[in-house]
Amino acid sequence: MRVGGQAIMEGVLMRSPNFWGMAVRTPSGELDIKAERFRSITRKSWLFRLPVVRGFLSLAETLWLGMKALTLSTNIALGEEEDLSKKEIALTLLFGLGLALVLFLAAPVLGTKGIGALLGESIENPIVFNLVEGVLRIAIFIAYLVVITAASRDIKRFFGYHGAEHKAIKVYERGEELTPENARKLDTSHVRCGTSFVLYVLVLSILVFSLLGVEGWLYMVVSRIVVIPLVAGLAFEFIMWSARNQNNPVVQVLVWPGLQLQKLTTREPSDDMVEVAMSSLKKVLAMEEEAKLRPDEATNKLVI
Repeated sequence: MRVGGQAIMEGVLMRSPNFWGMAVRTPSGELDIKAERFRSITRKSWLFRLPVVRGFLSLAETLWLGMKALTLSTNIALGEEEDLSKKEIALTLLFGLGLALVLFLAAPVLGTKGIGALLGESIENPIVFNLVEGVLRIAIFIAYLVVITAASRDIKRFFGYHGAEHKAIKVYERGEELTPENARKLDTSHVRCGTSFVLYVLVLSILVFSLLGVEGWLYMVVSRIVVIPLVAGLAFEFIMWSARNQNNPVVQVLVWPGLQLQKLTTREPSDDMVEVAMSSLKKVLAMEEEAKLRPDEATNKLVI
């Protein structure tokens, strides 16, 4: 059974095919564990299980669930009682998506056009334009990670829980007992990590965006927004394919850059952090065992 997860505030969210759960360290040092049934949207229609389509839909619901869990975990970690409403969660998610569109779509397009202006001649070749734009986009992404990590101690702890999540899942996938001792010998990378997924999106966007031509900046930004679901779906299919074939030497070469990039988004976790991640994982596994449900192919694919 394939499982996935996300780091949240002072805790870890874990997903199994039929449940999701989260464990959070409270201000008093205790563990607050919550879990409930989860039914993926991809189960509702065969159309939603088509390649590429299933990827984009799964990622959209992962973002929504992650935002919900992040909100809950923040309240628990800070010892607050009030939870954000669905409307507030949606507004927060929209703000984050808006910031991402500015940083990773608008800024690279305008930056590439600016480089052409500095050179005294606009870049008209779609391949050249998108190579320059792609390099700028990747550079902005890496710079963003470096800046937020350096600026916030909380982000470093967040990345520590990200590493704990990876280690817990790797211990489970190796068939070993879920203990911090078994996690210590493992590194913090994972082939299905969301950081690798973002890198694949950035690289694949260079190829896909090259088909859109070089026009005015507004057309270029809007057209990229329109095809982003396609790029995300393709990246999702690649990351799942690479996970199934990760022992292949060619695949190992292809995923190596993503694994290296994860060094920016994970930190070596403490045993306490690993305990939190494993508690969340144990909870959803126990619920799966109790329910005795058979996961279908559509929900057995998770980006961690």
